[in-house]
Parts: sequence; structure tokens; C-alpha cells
Amino acid sequence: MPCEAWRMRVFSFLFMCAAVFGAAPALAQTPERLGTPFVEHFTTRDAERWYLADRFPPENMFSTQWRPSQAAFTPDGLVLTLAATPEPDAPKPYMSAEISSRETFRYGYFETRMRAVRGGGIVSGFFTFAMPTGPNTENEIDMEITGNAITQIELVHHANGRHIRKIVQLGFDASEGFHTYAFEWRTNQIRFFIDNRLVHTSRSHVRELDRPHQIFTSLWNSVRMPIWLGPFDASRAPYQMNVACMAYAERYAGRSLCAGGERAQN
Repeated sequence: MPCEAWRMRVFSFLFMCAAVFGAAPALAQTPERLGTPFVEHFTTRDAERWYLADRFPPENMFSTQWRPSQAAFTPDGLVLTLAATPEPDAPKPYMSAEISSRETFRYGYFETRMRAVRGGGIVSGFFTFAMPTGPNTENEIDMEITGNAITQIELVHHANGRHIRKIVQLGFDASEGFHTYAFEWRTNQIRFFIDNRLVHTSRSHVRELDRPHQIFTSLWNSVRMPIWLGPFDASRAPYQMNVACMAYAERYAGRSLCAGGERAQN
């Protein structure tokens, strides 16, 4: 990401505050376990599989707190809503939602089908993450779309103090419809897919992603990072991000899990 100093502070705060606010509960497993394959459409909440965050990031660069009330499970899937916080003395001026898997995964194929949000100051994200065990121990793989650059995606992984980032042009406006975003994490590489088309492969420091991760999706904003995200327009709130599906398999099988088995594009 362009704000690496901010990222370092975020991870440090996450580590220090985990005991206070609680990380999303995860099922115990050995580091090499791939995980249980699934395809989730979020028409109802499976509380045994998914955790809805109820906390606020202590880092000032975040303007959002997580509230379960901002996540809705509908016949069309998950809806995350970013809106102004009604309480004048709330710790953050805005509220939204973050959902994560209770199970953890080390390696495999991770996929979502979602419609991102247009607007400055906003990030629509799909990622895997392991709580830091100390300073400079980040483990995260990100697919992030910023609302001020809605026709591109940031493909990032954070490996123990190293931040590897690639910007890919999508060729479409991610806020105008649903698209499939996915990555396959293996021991020596991460392959990123857009609408079942391979768009980037990263091998840099991938072996340092050395812990099982949980799967996340979230919608958040910041009024303090206009250089990266652009200015946030509060007058257009509430903003909504739609997630039709999230899925996991042990390996990429040449087709989408969420988009009805759509085959890979050449």
C-alpha cells in the first residue's frame, strides 16, 4: 500500500489491542491444514462459520467502527452499510461491518463475488489475515478496491514487515455490477484472478506468509488519507457494498466457485 507507515501502526495497534477487543475466534488447527471447502451465499447468517466484528480500530487513520447491525443477510447475499454513527460521543464518526471466518486456512483458493463501492475515502476489501504475534509480524493477502479509483484493484501481501503491492487495471467500473475476485495461495506463489482470468502472480516473500489466516470482507472509510483514498463525501452516505458469495477450495480447479462453475478465460 502507499501508506506503509500507517500500515505498520495499524498492525502494532491490532496486536496490542487484541486482548482488549478480541480477535475473531478461530478453530484450532495445525499450520499445514488447508481447511474445509465451502461456497457461501449469505442468504442467512451461519454463526458457526462467520464472525461479525463488534469493535473499533484504535488507529486514528480509520474513521469506521465495526457494528454487527451494519451487516444484512438477504436473499441476494450480504449487504455491508457504511453510515454516520448516530451517537455524538462515539469513538468513530462512521460505522460499517466486517465479517470473518471462524476457521483458519493455510494455502488454498479464496474467492468472492461482490460489487464494490464508488466514492472517495472508501475501501471495499476481500482478504486473508493472521493476527500479528509481535512487531513486524504481518501476515495478510489483500484484494482492495478504493472508491476513488474504481476501475483498478490493489493486490497486496504483507509478510513480516515486507509489503508487496501490484495495481491492476480492471477494464470495468467495479461499482456497476458484480465481479469475481480470487487468489490462490501456495507455498511459493500467489496467483490473483479477476472474473476467472489470471491477472498477476507474485512470488516475492510468499514463503514468509507462515501462519494460518482467517478470511475477511469489509467496507471501511477514512477522512485522514486523502492522498491515497481521496476526500470522503459524507453527504452521499450511506454507502453499500454487496457480497453475493465467498468460497474456498484446496486448489484452483480452472473455474469459478461463485459464478456457477464458469471456466477459466484464455
